[in-house]
Amino acid sequence: MALIVLILTAYGVWQYYEGQKPPAIGGASGNLSPTGAAPDFSLRDINGNIVTLSQLKDKVIGIHFMAVGCGGQIYEVNQYQFAQLKSVCSSFCSDNSVAFLTVAVATCENSALDQIRSNYGVTWAFGNDYDDGVLDIVNAYVPYEIGDGSVVLIDKTFNIVQVYSGGVASGTLSSRINQLLEA
Repeated sequence: MALIVLILTAYGVWQYYEGQKPPAIGGASGNLSPTGAAPDFSLRDINGNIVTLSQLKDKVIGIHFMAVGCGGQIYEVNQYQFAQLKSVCSSFCSDNSVAFLTVAVATCENSALDQIRSNYGVTWAFGNDYDDGVLDIVNAYVPYEIGDGSVVLIDKTFNIVQVYSGGVASGTLSSRINQLLEA
């Protein structure tokens, strides 16, 4: 009897921790160079403001996609990506020629987005695609093979020019942004 209780307890603990992990996003398979107009969307940021992608036209835009587990758990790729985006944003965001958005997928009631923003120094728009119970933003970008930690880069004419999967270094992102700003 004790063995059955031990097995059921271990299974319950495993299920609990599995349930705390961030959900899956898309199905990224590599760095692509897709073309075409960026799908427009509106996102309610964690301050309650509505950010519409088309409002950012004439800027270079970076969209960071991130899964968030219960209690604010995120995967290492997003910890890395936040540091890289923070570095790039410190160089470009102040002159309003570049804008970043982090689109979270947080399906738990307590996803701690405010705490994540504070912990990683996020100064750009940050919101939950699932706040209305629908993954409309993620679903619009799935054809571009996004995944957790992906960054989609959009040029000033509102075309997707690059999808970085699995994290992108600040130097690589800065170099590409400079090219797009000069175009």
